[in-house]
Amino acid sequence: MLPFKKPSTKQPTACIAVMGCTGAGKTTFINVASASDLRVGVGLESCTETIQMSKPFELDGVEVTLVDTPGFDDTNKSDGEILNIVCDFLSSEHQHGRKLQGVIYLHRISDNRMAGSATRNLRFFAQLCGDEALGNCAITTNMWSLVSPQVGGEREQELKSKDNFFKPMLSQGASLFRHDNTIESAHKVIQHLLHKTPMVLAIQRELVDEKKRVFETKAGAALLGEIAELEKKHQEELRKLNEEMAEVMEQHDEEARLEIEEAKRELFEQQKKLEEEKAKIRNASITTTEPQPLPQEGGRIAKIWRSFRRFFRRFVPCLPSDDSAV
Repeated sequence: MLPFKKPSTKQPTACIAVMGCTGAGKTTFINVASASDLRVGVGLESCTETIQMSKPFELDGVEVTLVDTPGFDDTNKSDGEILNIVCDFLSSEHQHGRKLQGVIYLHRISDNRMAGSATRNLRFFAQLCGDEALGNCAITTNMWSLVSPQVGGEREQELKSKDNFFKPMLSQGASLFRHDNTIESAHKVIQHLLHKTPMVLAIQRELVDEKKRVFETKAGAALLGEIAELEKKHQEELRKLNEEMAEVMEQHDEEARLEIEEAKRELFEQQKKLEEEKAKIRNASITTTEPQPLPQEGGRIAKIWRSFRRFFRRFVPCLPSDDSAV
């Protein structure tokens, strides 16, 4: 007779990332869903200013942790810096065997049009996830109280039906939800993702499995492409300014000359920032280390190690289980 094996009582855990533009309500959503009190300066040790974790909470028998991520239009950091921070976090999770349960993308339904920053955020979001992972993505509109039901419904329909908005991702398996700033609607989104199989994002495969540099990934290449387009525009603006300068010099218009000189200085300053941005992206290196193997079964050290891990997992829900790390 086989010996009786006591069933495992270990509670399953799930990590879900929350993404979207700056000001889309990511932190508010997380605080509502998890009863957390996230604020600036409270987060992961490696990137305290930008990545924050909610306190774990139980939902449908699963211990859930939500991850607050920065948008690509952050007022204090460049898009290159944001991309590096997000890539560093996601690649570290994958390298250590921690799969995301899903990703929630927040969009303000109160926006009367899809601004350039919102379109860029959405495009980078799709590139980070990849088509294969979109089934684990929940696109969630919020701030419904700021618009009438009719206006909100019309905007939602436009977002769903246009190729440059939500339509491509929805056709690849992403789901669409409404969040009305209640715990019930937040949990509805999360519960949907809890029924999914944990997945690996495209950016994680590119960085860890394919060992690409950040600038070689689809998201990194797209960002460099945008910078190249801006550089072309700057060159064209500079050409026009030089033509204008030649004219005002002939006319001896000192006031106009000074205005053009100032415009050229501003243009050169913008170009310098673009060069710095390119360098940050091209020189970015993801710091990931192989997880330390557990001591072999048996022995005093192994027993102490396993006891430590069981204690530590109460406070770090995304830590791999003993079985998955062996």
